[in-house]
Amino acid sequence: MNSYSHNFAVCIGRQLGSGGRNVALAISRKMGIAFYDKEIINQAAKDSGLDPEYFEKVDEKPTVPILGGFAGMHIPFFSGGYLDTESYLGNNNLFKIQSRTIEMLADKGPGVFVGRCADYILRDRPRVLSVFITATLEDRIERLSKLLSVTPEEAEARIKECDRKRAEYYNYFTFKKWGDSASYDLCMSTSLFGEEETADRIVSIVQTKILEMDTAR
Repeated sequence: MNSYSHNFAVCIGRQLGSGGRNVALAISRKMGIAFYDKEIINQAAKDSGLDPEYFEKVDEKPTVPILGGFAGMHIPFFSGGYLDTESYLGNNNLFKIQSRTIEMLADKGPGVFVGRCADYILRDRPRVLSVFITATLEDRIERLSKLLSVTPEEAEARIKECDRKRAEYYNYFTFKKWGDSASYDLCMSTSLFGEEETADRIVSIVQTKILEMDTAR
């Protein structure tokens, strides 16, 4: 259990192979707060009554419509409650469902959110820190090669493809630029600090930010 009296969110954007997910997990562990990554997809599916595979297919990928199979299905987060027979459910509508889920999770208590434009979705809340985690391409290739047991060439190809898709997804829904320092409160490199120290520095910043806000009340 955490001892924080106010809700806050740490939103982590990351390059594939940067160790950003591990950093997010470390922040969650060190602060004793909730961790949300794939959990967002699972909860969004549960909230909407949709199969998780629909969210998986478009997870942080460029906008593509998913046709068929939804006529008359109850979608709680849409006005009217039902999609008519002419409707289709694609990234735009799934993003709306997922956004509402992220807001509901943020209402429950402090948490760390990985990707999925959480920084944009929660942008109007006062206690939100948006962080982008990066690393050198060499470190990313090495980390991903070991993690997936693939060749460096395969790892580099996956990195480039994943970065492209995440950028297109983020840029489309947030009207900002993925990975650009101007889009975030903080950018940090695990190549410089390592995963644990990167997490420690972010925790320190979060705690300072919360303390300053609470003192100003």
